[in-house]
Amino acid sequence: MKNFLLLVVAVVLGIGGAAQAANVQTISKEELRDKLGSYEYTILDVRAESHWNSSDNKIPGAIRLPGEQVDIWAENFHKNTPLVLYCACEGLGSSGHLARQLMEKGFTHVYVLNGGWNEWLLNSYPVAHK
Repeated sequence: MKNFLLLVVAVVLGIGGAAQAANVQTISKEELRDKLGSYEYTILDVRAESHWNSSDNKIPGAIRLPGEQVDIWAENFHKNTPLVLYCACEGLGSSGHLARQLMEKGFTHVYVLNGGWNEWLLNSYPVAHK
């Protein structure tokens, strides 16, 4: 019976962790495309160094910030600044991980680009030279 209760607690905690991960808000590529140039969002390119180096482009207006320096660059933004993070992958990937870190630091408007850089490119959305 004790092992059963431990299993139940572990499952509940696991589900809670998944729900917390689900709290990361996403923004569609169409919505971000339509807002380019409006300065409504600060766009952060958090692609891994290898993905960044293998590309000549970025989303227009995006700022390149290495994910491993999240503690340093988080100090440079107001906690209410709407931030959109994107990495190369389709899922939450590293951008989702960094978004959760920012939320834990008190940032209130953090979004991850749904589909990431790869989907942005596949749809031939605007790009800017780095």
